Amino acid sequence: MVTGFSKNKRYLLWLAVGTGVLALAMAVLLALQLTQKRAIEAANDLRADSITALVFQFEREFLRFRQAVEASVIRPGAPDQDTLTLRYDLFLSRMTLMRDNPTTELIAHKAEYQTLLPHMDTLIAQTDAVMASPQLKKSDLAVLLTELNAIGVEVQALSVAANSEVAALLERQARTMLQQNNHIIRLIAAQLVFLLLASGALALRQRWQEKERQALEDLTHKLREAHFRAEAANRGKSQFLANMSHELRTPFNGMLGMMSLLESSPLTSAQMDYIRTAKGSATHLLSLLNDILDVSALESGKMALAPAPVQLSALLQEVNALMQPLAVEKKLQFSVAVHGDLPPWVHADATRLKQILFNLFNNALKFTEQGKVTLTVSPVATGDDRPTYAFVLEDTGIGMDHEVLSKLFQRFYQVDGGLARKFGGTGLGLEISQNLARMMGGHVDVTSTPGKGSVFTLQVPFTVYDPPAGSEHCAHAPGLTPLPPAMLRAPAPPGTPPEQALQGLRVLVAEDHPVNRKFVAILLDKMGCVSTFCENGQLAVDAARSGVFDLVLMDVHMPIMDGLTATRILRSMPGAMGSVPIIVLTADVMNDAKEQALAAGVNDFVSKPVQMAQLQGVILQCLAKAHATASHAPPQTQQTMA
Repeated sequence: MVTGFSKNKRYLLWLAVGTGVLALAMAVLLALQLTQKRAIEAANDLRADSITALVFQFEREFLRFRQAVEASVIRPGAPDQDTLTLRYDLFLSRMTLMRDNPTTELIAHKAEYQTLLPHMDTLIAQTDAVMASPQLKKSDLAVLLTELNAIGVEVQALSVAANSEVAALLERQARTMLQQNNHIIRLIAAQLVFLLLASGALALRQRWQEKERQALEDLTHKLREAHFRAEAANRGKSQFLANMSHELRTPFNGMLGMMSLLESSPLTSAQMDYIRTAKGSATHLLSLLNDILDVSALESGKMALAPAPVQLSALLQEVNALMQPLAVEKKLQFSVAVHGDLPPWVHADATRLKQILFNLFNNALKFTEQGKVTLTVSPVATGDDRPTYAFVLEDTGIGMDHEVLSKLFQRFYQVDGGLARKFGGTGLGLEISQNLARMMGGHVDVTSTPGKGSVFTLQVPFTVYDPPAGSEHCAHAPGLTPLPPAMLRAPAPPGTPPEQALQGLRVLVAEDHPVNRKFVAILLDKMGCVSTFCENGQLAVDAARSGVFDLVLMDVHMPIMDGLTATRILRSMPGAMGSVPIIVLTADVMNDAKEQALAAGVNDFVSKPVQMAQLQGVILQCLAKAHATASHAPPQTQQTMA
């Protein structure tokens, strides 16, 4: 009890000292109020002068531009285009300040201001058309001069209105500030009285402090438990999404694969239409699944970039090859143009960069019924050490107004969001693209005109990369041992069809799903490969120990032994099998699946569903990379591996 009484006494002592200090501070504040009053009056004068100067400068530049136009019309000879351009640019800058400067709020409600701005927009549009001509015509300038003379009266009226508004504003502000100053003085005096009363109330509060502290500790304990439960639920959600991703994408691989095989078989026109419709629906459903998974990964912070050496020219060729058929299908023109020099190699995540470009292209294609879609790549001067490039995708579609543009990158927002929507989609693609661009250090901008089309601009900084010898085709996964020369198949001569280039290739396939095994077997058979199938990683390891293979296709999620464990065991094997090329074929695209696979020692990563052309390309690229690496290896290294 004595200890508690002493603590309470010290508390009251500090409370009294604090009250005295606060009272002194209030007295000082009261003394400073007169100085504040004078400062506010000076600030008001400055604000009034600001709007007056703004309107005056606008009127001055308008008159100078009109005078320049008039002089060009009257003066013999060709118009002085440089002078006109200079005067017009200065006029536009003042017009921009009149529109965007917060100071103009003082006159924004005036009828003169509201009448002038639309007329100015019309005048600027007309002037832009005249000034855009390579060679100015006096006849056009004469028409423009007529419009300038007509709107000059409204400009003068705005100056008069601004002066009138400033005068009224100054009078109102002076009266208001005086009233406020008196109120503040009264409030400060009341605060001094209230402070003395509050000190007594605080003394009573001390008695309840211990109870509140205990209640706070109990609440903190409950919040901590709720936080742990929320983290567990979030981990469960992430695991659920990872499992659902694998479980949904696995049957997609078999379904889309079998549809592709059926599409390549002899069919009637009706059957071909049925299979293409079903395949299109399945592909659309897969894209929706991918968007949802990407948004979930971005939300949880588990979306990570995987930068590697990339040839921008090759990437653009791939984009062109994939976009061109889609544009042709809609009878649209599509072209890719590069302005300036591209660095041969850059360090970037090619998959995510293509994802952004594909999202932007699909968006442009969806809202363009006729005309063209153009992708232009050019360097951008930013002052940064890393070169920045702008990927500009321009379409002639329906366009968007300002209200739509302000919401365009919001999740689930769609341009035609009504119940009877003409265009489909989830409204996730642009949000994902913007987030990916920001992860790369860039951003996506858009400008649009209703009825004329839109322009999406992706700006991304790159790090120029000098690839090591032997990496002309693709980047190596870190830590991989090159194939011994005895195991390498020499690359086929240029122009050799893929099915002949892979003829007789010995492929070990680890896949637990029966439909996927059947699908991959058909693909490999069409490529001319000799395939051996295993239902889990353990069987794949046993097969590798007893046989010789040129390539391994490895699933990740399998019973008994998963694909990553099997890969690590294969990499630890002595001799040729320890460095055989391994390509992961998996439906798991969550939880850093690609990074984990590369860390385990695989050469390449392909997500399901996979198509025949895609698998052929990856196999040929992987074999070519292995052969190039072995060819550039030092002689002693080759002897050791031999």
